[in-house]
Amino acid sequence: MTDRQRLLLSPYRLPTHHQVYLNEDEMAAWLNGFIVLWHPALLLGGEKPPRVDSAYDHEQPTAGRAYVMPDSPPQFLPDDWPDRVRAAGALKLPAHPDRELTVRAMADAVRAAGQTDEGREHFGTPEQLALLDLPMEKVRPFFGIGFGYLMVDSLFEAMDHEKLLDTAGFWTDVHEAVQALLKPNADDAVEDHLRNAAAKLLSAREVLYAVNIHLLDVWRLDEDKLEIPPPAALAAGTALNVMATGRTLERLAEQSPDRVKQLHVKLDEAIQPPVLEVIGGVYREREDALLPVESQLWNLRKGRAATREVLGANVEVLARRRSANHPHVPAWVQATGLRRALLVSFDGAVTPNHRSTVVNWSSPDGKAIDAFTRVPAAAHKAETFFNLVYTLHQSITNDSAPTLAILHQAEPAFPLYEDWLALSKLGPVLGEWTTFSRYFSDALAGEYIGTANPDDFFADYLEERTNAHRPDPVSAFATYVRARRRLDAAWTLAAIYRCLSAAGPTDEENTLLEQLKKAEDEIESTGLDPVPADAARGFAIEDPWAKKLADRLQIRAAEHLPGFLLLNPCAFTRRVALELDGVTGPLPIEGPVKAAQVDADKARVVAEVPPLGFAWLPARGSPGVVQLSKSRMRLAEGNIVRNEYFEAEIDPATGGIKAFRDTRTKVPRLGMQLVYNPGSRAEGRSVKVTQNGSALGEIVSEGVLLNEQNEELALFRVRLRAWLTRPVLDVRIELEPRHAPTGYPWHAYYGARFAWREERSALLRGVNGLSMQTGHTRPVSPDFVEVKLGRSGTTILTGGLPFHQRQGPRMLDVILIPEGEQARAFDLGLALDRDYPMQAAIGMVSPLCVVPTTKGPPHIGPSGWLFHVDSPNLLLINLRPAADGSRSFIATLLETSGVHGGSAELRCVRDPVGAVLVDGDDQATTGLTVVGDALRLEYAAGELFRVKVDLG
Repeated sequence: MTDRQRLLLSPYRLPTHHQVYLNEDEMAAWLNGFIVLWHPALLLGGEKPPRVDSAYDHEQPTAGRAYVMPDSPPQFLPDDWPDRVRAAGALKLPAHPDRELTVRAMADAVRAAGQTDEGREHFGTPEQLALLDLPMEKVRPFFGIGFGYLMVDSLFEAMDHEKLLDTAGFWTDVHEAVQALLKPNADDAVEDHLRNAAAKLLSAREVLYAVNIHLLDVWRLDEDKLEIPPPAALAAGTALNVMATGRTLERLAEQSPDRVKQLHVKLDEAIQPPVLEVIGGVYREREDALLPVESQLWNLRKGRAATREVLGANVEVLARRRSANHPHVPAWVQATGLRRALLVSFDGAVTPNHRSTVVNWSSPDGKAIDAFTRVPAAAHKAETFFNLVYTLHQSITNDSAPTLAILHQAEPAFPLYEDWLALSKLGPVLGEWTTFSRYFSDALAGEYIGTANPDDFFADYLEERTNAHRPDPVSAFATYVRARRRLDAAWTLAAIYRCLSAAGPTDEENTLLEQLKKAEDEIESTGLDPVPADAARGFAIEDPWAKKLADRLQIRAAEHLPGFLLLNPCAFTRRVALELDGVTGPLPIEGPVKAAQVDADKARVVAEVPPLGFAWLPARGSPGVVQLSKSRMRLAEGNIVRNEYFEAEIDPATGGIKAFRDTRTKVPRLGMQLVYNPGSRAEGRSVKVTQNGSALGEIVSEGVLLNEQNEELALFRVRLRAWLTRPVLDVRIELEPRHAPTGYPWHAYYGARFAWREERSALLRGVNGLSMQTGHTRPVSPDFVEVKLGRSGTTILTGGLPFHQRQGPRMLDVILIPEGEQARAFDLGLALDRDYPMQAAIGMVSPLCVVPTTKGPPHIGPSGWLFHVDSPNLLLINLRPAADGSRSFIATLLETSGVHGGSAELRCVRDPVGAVLVDGDDQATTGLTVVGDALRLEYAAGELFRVKVDLG
């Protein structure tokens, strides 16, 4: 009997103990070359399964053998070796990176060999030619069996185990399957024989690992490439996980309704085990880690709702292409109705590495979820399949639940993927394909990672936005956070107004609520994308509700007393600085007015407005009133602005802040200087006192940034404002670059460089309301950065500007203008010894609604609160009126110390009749105790929770 072995001649072997990185084409050609040997036409009459061998052992070809030899790497064989192959009656086959080309070349070579005298005896028989003409759907199962044989055989080597595959029985089953192909109507017989072969492979694999191996197939839908065909798993009926945002699915429904119907069918709950799951949970991919908490929650709620509307499916697993991970993700997941998450980086962002595939991940408030931590391998790369044995071996060795995951993107999958699916149809040789929800139910967490440090995560949004040539890579965050706070203010005022109203909502109120919801969806859907100059992002969406609430509060107020009603949408007392037109005469310093000065152009007032309350200011002062402040200090003189809390001194040499001091110890806390990175010199040109009144002290410095050759890089203007009785220094920086920064944005930018005295000082940053210590070189935060030494703390309120970079142990740059940035004016704030800096950060970007009125103060007094939270560490994000039109509202609250859990009282303008905690779907979970006008709240440190209050 002739020796009809099928051999791949190559110095390479599948890596078993370490990964091997070859040229992608080399790996593809190697795999295609081996798999083509499992074509039924070549298996016919073979004595053994195809194998890989060294070319040096085959310098003298043997008749009847088929040799596959890839072009790369070059192998040292005699120059006449191809002639020797022909003369011996053997067959030399090429291997190409393209599977179809490799199969076609094999078929052409077999036919050609059958035409030669030497090869006619072994090749080109009628049976063999018939097998060459088989359609790919009949050939694919044999390729799958070959793939399974290669993996199992190599896995024995990887685990240093004696090979216990019943090779003779396995080969008999394969050979009988080939023979059955030659018979008419023998498809069932072919499948039975191949199933028997797959069963032997499975038995051999179970010798190495007897428990199930989990296979996760992930299809990531790209909303810009929806025309790309889905993975073969969708038609094959094996389990597939579709990773898509809500907006992507909406576009898919518009562009490909047939595809949506196909997904609907696969999502039928009657199909068990499930063959399709949608993961994602966000409406759109964006920089959520640097956006306000309510924006993050909106993205998750809207994403789940959009998925449910398009596909009728609930999303339970959070997965996103653009990294937006931070320590609070587990809490946000649970707060919005999700259950698990993918803790992986698809975009190269820094994410913690974990040994376990599934970890139990806790947020600062103690809420925990299971998270998947393995980055799926790319399905379109030959490298994935070339290193698959090594990957499988590592997973079996190290994971409590061995798992392999692959990811489909825009590129078509490597052909071995479909071979794998064909093998899985015959038996779970390499594992069982599953959905994520089922996987999380089967795989227990192998590691408890606790609360993550914010420094463990870093997504370089600045470089990403700069490379996208955005006109607002930095300033968009500041604009956006103010738009979000306007929305929160509007919802809060609408909820308060509805609670004060006796009747149900009118048609006008329903219309306003619909407009507000539409405005929220538009602003959040646009996110940080550029908007036209005339877009509605900056408009005061809260004004209609502020006017209605003012009318309701002043329903019994005295007529013909013009003034201003101030409405505070925040749940903490605010000292606000106002510049008002239309004020005549001096204002008495009493009640809510803490300081005032009336100049020729306008009145400048510092007013105190109670939490979630109001304050009324008169528009007409009394002629006999002498406007005196309680303090006689000069708020601005020389190079210094000051008030009771601090003083700030301008450096005439540099035009920056020479020292920011507290008035008690006079110890400099911070200095600030404008810089151009990588190098510049600031030179002050002028310092002027522009306001020195009884309420406001203002100094403006102007100067220039120079390079080493004394060439102008940029002109700048720094304005410092100190308002009497207000504990925040307002800093406005205006830059006019003469030299635009270009290149890597972390190396080339204009910024404000802050410096402090002590290297021992700790640096803390705001992370979703909490103040967390950081040692990161780039401690991003849109809220605040705090320099802490002992009990003293100096807070830099960034006003939504998120990108910062440390320069040594005592300096921090707030990046203002990188490449492409068009904004030229930036607002910052400085504050001293704030117990809850997040309150100051929220107050800086939140609107104060000023409603001009023709009536006097409300009948209950010139100021007062309508709702009140008695714990300053409990931050109210917003109130929302109930959707059913009742006098109920939902409050979203966040504990901001991260240390102090406990209890608090939420007092209401009217006695509540009931209150409950609600989940992400607004379903009641736990009842709360109501006593009089107050309801008692119990919360953990750092906890986010939502309360529904019914006022009857």
